[in-house]
Amino acid sequence: MRFQTKLMLVFILLLLTVVGLMAYFNYQNAKKLLGEVEADLQDIVNTVHFSTRKLSSEKGPDREFLEKFIEEFKAKKGVKEVSIVSNRHEVIASSNPKRIGRQEKALSGKEIVVQEQFGVQDSGNSGKRIRYEVRMPLIRDDRVIGLVQTSISLTDFRHLLREAYVKNMFIAMTALLFACGASFFILHRLNKPIRILSSAAERVAFGDLTVRTNGLGKDEMGRLAFSFNGMILKLAEQKELEERLRQMERQAILAELASSLAHEIRNPLNLINLTADHLGDQFRPEDAARRGDYLDLVSSLKSEVKHLNTVVGDFIALGRPHKLQKVRFRLAELIDQVEVMVKQQLATKGVGFKSSTAFDLLLVADQEQLRLVLLNLLLNAIEAVGRGGNISIRSRIDEEGMLKMQVSDDGKGVDPGNLELIFEPYFTKRDGGTGLGLALVRRIMEEHGGRIVARNNPEGGLTMELTLPAEV
Repeated sequence: MRFQTKLMLVFILLLLTVVGLMAYFNYQNAKKLLGEVEADLQDIVNTVHFSTRKLSSEKGPDREFLEKFIEEFKAKKGVKEVSIVSNRHEVIASSNPKRIGRQEKALSGKEIVVQEQFGVQDSGNSGKRIRYEVRMPLIRDDRVIGLVQTSISLTDFRHLLREAYVKNMFIAMTALLFACGASFFILHRLNKPIRILSSAAERVAFGDLTVRTNGLGKDEMGRLAFSFNGMILKLAEQKELEERLRQMERQAILAELASSLAHEIRNPLNLINLTADHLGDQFRPEDAARRGDYLDLVSSLKSEVKHLNTVVGDFIALGRPHKLQKVRFRLAELIDQVEVMVKQQLATKGVGFKSSTAFDLLLVADQEQLRLVLLNLLLNAIEAVGRGGNISIRSRIDEEGMLKMQVSDDGKGVDPGNLELIFEPYFTKRDGGTGLGLALVRRIMEEHGGRIVARNNPEGGLTMELTLPAEV
């Protein structure tokens, strides 16, 4: 259903609800008002009927009968005062003793006269009431023989109308408030997809490209959310592509720099290494005490040359594209080979090593490149842990057919702000480090179509998580 249709249905429903409520309460008020009118009219009819029938049927009522009549008549609802006037215009009986014997106006004829007594009002359970005087002739043999004057208290219809007006205004205000409250609630629900999209757009504006908007229905908002998710996916792909381009630019720069400097650096290093060998053989002191110091200096010189050669080799390997030589091999056997290579370093620091990898886990990849990856990671882990620390490797194949390998240690970990920077070339916090090892590891993983992520362990230490296609 379209969003516009939903809004239209909501307003129609609210309109029908308000109109229905007002019609219902107006009907109840009118019913009550008509009931009051009918009740008052019935009082007048009963009074007239009772008076004319009772008195007109008597040939010559005595005083006792008249007093009994007065008492019965006054007991009727709404009757305040009743008097009987003879054909001689004299009050012969009355509920008000002061009026007995008083002379009244001449008889007005055979008609019934109802007059409001202005300025006289009563109060009752139903509100204000107006006093009316009802003059009813007593007719016998088509001749007026007397008159019954009755003071009746009837409902003040003007007051009822004012009350009805106030009630209608109150009902209208209540219905309007209800409509406003219902509109706010319903529009709040209908506006929920817009708020979700707005919040998601703000997060994207701050660089979060992982946000997704799902479950917003199949109307315009649902289609907008679907398009929004597609846009975010494209932005994430573009950002990843830009990052890869930047890495390729850095690698191109490193490759060009490596090719121009490698020859210039290695030739002098080779000459220095040969010269050190020559000095060690030809100019060795005869004195045994001096000979030891001399040989230590030569050995230290050759060691530094070897270290410089290693740095140059890493630098060249980082900048030079490598053609992968993929073969099928057992990952557990490769881990065992790397463990042998670092066995001396593990024993020197008393570091424990544990591998949890299935023996039959097969991998199709460049074995030499992955050996270099594991060797770099293990050497870094050995450097990071203290004496008596522990290093572990866990490997498994997930449900998507990807190899998940975790190299964990219980060292000091890495500053959270540097977790992404440790894979950048020449970034290092270790004394004597070149900052090329982890950059080389990341390049090898990306060449295999995988990735590497570093995270600190909650209990301390660092975990390097490698992900790449297993192709089992």
